[in-house]
Amino acid sequence: MGLNSITKWLDQCHFGDCRDTMRAMIADGVKVQTIVTSPPYWGGLRDYGHEAQLGLERDPAEYVRVLVETFRLARDLLAEDGTFWLNVGDVYAASGKGGGGNRGDRAAWSTIKERKGFRMPPAGYKMKDLTLVAFQLADGLRRDGWYLRQTVIWKKPAAVEPMRLDRPATSHEYLFLFSKSEMYRAHNPGHKWWGHSVWEIGSDSDGSHPAAMPSELPERCILATTEHSHIVFDPFLGSGTVAASAQKLDRSWIGCELNEKYEPLQRDRLRQPGLQLEVA
Repeated sequence: MGLNSITKWLDQCHFGDCRDTMRAMIADGVKVQTIVTSPPYWGGLRDYGHEAQLGLERDPAEYVRVLVETFRLARDLLAEDGTFWLNVGDVYAASGKGGGGNRGDRAAWSTIKERKGFRMPPAGYKMKDLTLVAFQLADGLRRDGWYLRQTVIWKKPAAVEPMRLDRPATSHEYLFLFSKSEMYRAHNPGHKWWGHSVWEIGSDSDGSHPAAMPSELPERCILATTEHSHIVFDPFLGSGTVAASAQKLDRSWIGCELNEKYEPLQRDRLRQPGLQLEVA
């Protein structure tokens, strides 16, 4: 493939279904060095405002199946010595929207399912079960051929949900490091955080995106597994955090995003006059 067929993808967000976009990139011979992404979590935990968004599957098993197939395409885009950083959080089997729990000022469990927005647990799960869907996804990817190299705990500075009486609050997410091959590009450029399995990173989100990751998170991933000539890819670009981090570190980047409403946020963060709006 010619150079022009690859450069047309660079430093742009391509809006539409990332699976269609990735197939077109594969046909053009595009290769990326690292993938850094945070897909929508299962169960509609965060609403991205699009009827075709991932995360609305009927149960965790279906969610895992869809994402394993999606990231199989991403693996075809990855260089043989490339890496894949996956940020994903765990969720509970039943949605807490609308109240519930064992507090006296909330509705009893016998009536909570009638409250607006409440999600009953899928088959095989009980009302208060933690699904472990993050680990189900990691294991599904490992079984599909990825090398699962490490689980990093991203420790947030404060709980991200109201305090509960019957369990500790959630104040962390998981960052899984995968590689395409047994031998892959990763190095320790003298960063102290590379020697720790737990990363404590504060949020720098302005609230414009419901699930924006802090910029330091992708920066660490990019620094550890790429060089200046490499391409960084995010199939779920959202507000553009990974692209902005890649640009800051003088790397080329490619993004995919389903929802075009994030284009102004991306343009503002990247300080560009415009971004690609057509599905390739």
